[in-house]
Amino acid sequence: MDFASLNLPTFMDTSSSNLIDDFFVPVLRLSKSYDRGVGFFSSGWFRVASKGMKAFAENGGKARWVTSPILEERDFEALLSGEEARQNELLKYRLEEAIKDLEKSLEEETLSALAWLVADEVIDFRLALPRNKLDQGNFHDKFGIFEDFEGKTICFNGSYNDSIQGLRNYESIKIFPDWEEAFVELVKAEKARFQSLWDGDDPNVRTCELTQAAKEQIVQLRSLSRPYQPQNKTNCQIRVSLPKKPRIPLEIELRDYQKEAIDAWFNAGCHGLFEMATGTGKTITALAAVTRLIEREKRLALIIVCPYRHLVEQWSDEAEKFGFNPIKIFESHKNWEPDLISQLRLFNRLKKEVVTLICSNASFNNEKFLRHVREYFSNSVLVMDEVHSAGAPKFLKALPQEIPFRLGLSATPFRHYDPEGSNKLIDYFNDIVYKLGLKEAIGPFLTPYFYYPILVPLKDEEFENFIEVTEQIRRFFPAHSEEEKGQPSEAQKRLLIKRARIMNNSKSKVAWIMQEFDPFQEISYSIFYVGEGIFEEITKTLGIEKRIKIHRFTSKESAAERQDILRRFASKDLQALVAMKCLDEGVDIPPTRNAYFLASSGNPREFVQRRGRVLRKFPGKDFASIYDLISIPPWEFLETGRFHPAFPAIKSMLKREYRRLADFAELAENKYKATEQLFNVLNKFGMLGDD
Repeated sequence: MDFASLNLPTFMDTSSSNLIDDFFVPVLRLSKSYDRGVGFFSSGWFRVASKGMKAFAENGGKARWVTSPILEERDFEALLSGEEARQNELLKYRLEEAIKDLEKSLEEETLSALAWLVADEVIDFRLALPRNKLDQGNFHDKFGIFEDFEGKTICFNGSYNDSIQGLRNYESIKIFPDWEEAFVELVKAEKARFQSLWDGDDPNVRTCELTQAAKEQIVQLRSLSRPYQPQNKTNCQIRVSLPKKPRIPLEIELRDYQKEAIDAWFNAGCHGLFEMATGTGKTITALAAVTRLIEREKRLALIIVCPYRHLVEQWSDEAEKFGFNPIKIFESHKNWEPDLISQLRLFNRLKKEVVTLICSNASFNNEKFLRHVREYFSNSVLVMDEVHSAGAPKFLKALPQEIPFRLGLSATPFRHYDPEGSNKLIDYFNDIVYKLGLKEAIGPFLTPYFYYPILVPLKDEEFENFIEVTEQIRRFFPAHSEEEKGQPSEAQKRLLIKRARIMNNSKSKVAWIMQEFDPFQEISYSIFYVGEGIFEEITKTLGIEKRIKIHRFTSKESAAERQDILRRFASKDLQALVAMKCLDEGVDIPPTRNAYFLASSGNPREFVQRRGRVLRKFPGKDFASIYDLISIPPWEFLETGRFHPAFPAIKSMLKREYRRLADFAELAENKYKATEQLFNVLNKFGMLGDD
């Protein structure tokens, strides 16, 4: 079908026709492009034209609007959200995730759908500001141009604006098809006129992009009640007003479990911990909870504490989307103290209702910071990210008791080898009020995964060192068992770390990389977690010898460099990242499809965090793959070393490794296959019985 098959009249009005159902919807369904110049625009038009816009978007249509800079505030914010999402892949992903059914979303969540259409470049906008001889006037034209896939074009003009009010008024349009010879030149002229406006070539009409308009403050925000600005409103340099109170961004629609978590926190008196699997949106849930609390309490200081600088930056970015104006508290006090003093002074004088402070753990305990904020603790809400990191005795002691509202976040709130610290943390936050485990999250909210444990025997010299350290460890643990109930002593910890480093830095893992990867191999969206001792060698092997496009991701890179690395990784400019610890907590990299664990600390939290990095959903990502390289004694020792003094300790260690492996495999798509190899090894060498 083409436009000619619609048999459109040359004139339509709102009295005798339904302009949406009789004109816009059928024409949009057949269009590949739509150019519109219109004096007043409202997102409500997309709601009533949803059926046509759905088909237009699904057909790959592209639309361009030139409109007046007199906009409804919510429409303008939705359009800006879409513009931002064009440059922010993660924001764009969140918008796309929220739009499951475009027609339904246009009808029910019009602003989110509008932002998505802008982000996905289905529609684009320019704001038109008369100048020169038209100075102090308004852009008041109303015309449009449709083109179908057969090359036929329809122009229309008339009194109708793109708004709900336009359908209530008596309005009309005239329709000019270019397959009728009388209208060929008129259609050409209208197409040229629109292009001139779009390109900014009209000497008396200035057009600019939305982001430019926001920066230059030329936008006027109108109320919903008035479809036009009075003629005496001539000053276009009106500042765009930002909301005084934070609110949930238009592009974010909370999931049911996030709403349940927030309700649970409020039911517990706004005291509690969220134990939520990595990748399920703890940050957004927390900010939404605090936003709701601020609506109730009216005035609050928000203090967000997180263990690392990159998390401070990440929280700050997210908080700004909610309308918070955060001060980042880390490193030199000269960078944040003047702003902090100024904001607190305004808060104290009731000139500011919300102050937002985002601190690193170290800065939160800094006396310079505490000196300024102590008096505000009683009127504060504390959000602590990766709360397990706050369980050390010194940090626990410094947690302020005066703060009435507290929210802790972690996928793994219990501290390894530290039940006392774990219990004190839970007491401070008044228990875990909401849990969302990995089992419940995989599928609906996280990506399914395959788990591949790979047994890698140590080299002979490495194993000799391993035996030596194991003998030293054996002296500390009774009954040949390292599974002591309490927290290990510092001496025990040092020996356990020393043995773990032998396993993490085995040259056998370098050899495995050499064997498994081909030159120029396609391994996009992959992360390698590597021990410090073989980090350079693995990086060289992958990057130089295998010619794979990789980049290191370590503490040595600046925040700006890290952002650029992650951007290149998401765009496939980089195939892989090689990291030690810096990707463990808080770094969002949803495109990741493959993870190679060549090193670990033995702390189960580390595996949980790393698995979470891989399981975040992303368009086109149906599943993730995790390759876990596990160092074991040489095969010869397993065959003949049954009576070696260290054999019981090695047996105990391998059984613990099997339990970790089985736990990791439990939720994998290949659950039984994943545990098979190590189970067979333990069974073959008589290691499955009691110690």
